[in-house]
Amino acid sequence: MVKKISFPSMGHGRIAFSALLDPIPGVEVFFPPDVNRDIVKIGAQYSPEFVCLPFKITLGEFINMHKKYGIDTFVQATDCGPCRFGFYAPVQERIMKDLGYDVEIIPIAQEDILNFRWLKTFYRLTNVEDKFMRMVDIVRCIRLFFLKSKYLEDIRTIEGFVRCREVNKGETTEIVENLLEKLHKENNIYALHSFSNIIKNEFEKMEINREIEPLRVKFAGENHVCLESFANMDLVKKLGEEGVEVHLGNTLYDWIMHKCRINFHRKELAHIGKEYIPLDIGGEAQWVIGDYIKSQEEGLDGFIHVYPFTCMPENSARGILEGQSPNPFYLPIQFYSLDEHTGYEGLRTRIEAFIELMKSNRRNNPRFQDTYVEPKLISEIWDKKEENILEDFMEGMVKPFMKTTEILGKSLFSALSESENNQ
Repeated sequence: MVKKISFPSMGHGRIAFSALLDPIPGVEVFFPPDVNRDIVKIGAQYSPEFVCLPFKITLGEFINMHKKYGIDTFVQATDCGPCRFGFYAPVQERIMKDLGYDVEIIPIAQEDILNFRWLKTFYRLTNVEDKFMRMVDIVRCIRLFFLKSKYLEDIRTIEGFVRCREVNKGETTEIVENLLEKLHKENNIYALHSFSNIIKNEFEKMEINREIEPLRVKFAGENHVCLESFANMDLVKKLGEEGVEVHLGNTLYDWIMHKCRINFHRKELAHIGKEYIPLDIGGEAQWVIGDYIKSQEEGLDGFIHVYPFTCMPENSARGILEGQSPNPFYLPIQFYSLDEHTGYEGLRTRIEAFIELMKSNRRNNPRFQDTYVEPKLISEIWDKKEENILEDFMEGMVKPFMKTTEILGKSLFSALSESENNQ
């Protein structure tokens, strides 16, 4: 019997999550619908009042998919404390069962990534008895997941850079939606290895204005709120439409690399912010502080910190950024504390005022003058270069393959080393 399963969408991350689970034999993956106000309202209705927004969103998604589409098995990532994320799966399952829904929420514990205990999740989902065949399928799932996560990061990164430069309004959104659809449908490993060329070719068709020097803003905060556009009021898109170049502080790929303990970018941010917050207290607090300091050093014009209302780790990060005396931080920052009651109209005035502040700094504050540097990705896509077949092959085929192989190899080596140490 085929088991129907699904998972929280987490924005466009659902494309990668679908690739992670879809190839498993005996499993039919239901692609979660877009999050909307009705889904959030359902989740908020049955959630504890002061629980964080991602809990309400994901619970609403599960209830909606169970009632409308008959899905009764869900996969939910969990984490080890102190963040409440670690309690999502068991608490949400208890709530749904108390409501009379016969469901199962299977947790994937992130702290177990390097010891491969999460493989049990795959074994619970498939009805294939041959363990070797199951392992072959699992390796394929992981390769698809890593590749699609990386390409999602590439698409969203370029999107943040070029929307403010588009000559034909709306063209960026059209290209992004087209690429995301292609990425979702493409499940051939070898075709995916050259998907970076497809991304570049699609964006290269755009007409952009490279003469402008737009304001530059870092967009960072709690992971789920950053990745789920409905939760953050689609601020990345709205800032781009206002002529702001958006640099993403959070991506799914960045998060997964961190959980594999091979994310040197996050290690750098943790080192930078260590003076103010010496350890991981949950959420993205430690890295938000490091990201803010690095953004200030790199000469960006502003920093936007988004997080769920009542999220203690992110509120702690906010207190640290605001509470230094004497204050070494001068980069303009806006904090957006979001819940199910938040509406964009309430944020509009703040965004407009923030943009005016950054423009004023560009005109009058020496700290923000003569610092603009065009992102390297812009020149890589729109500057013509001589065709090099061998280089294109290495870029499109060999490098992504080597990257995923390296990731799996490092994870396996770390797991084996940890196992030996425990013995």
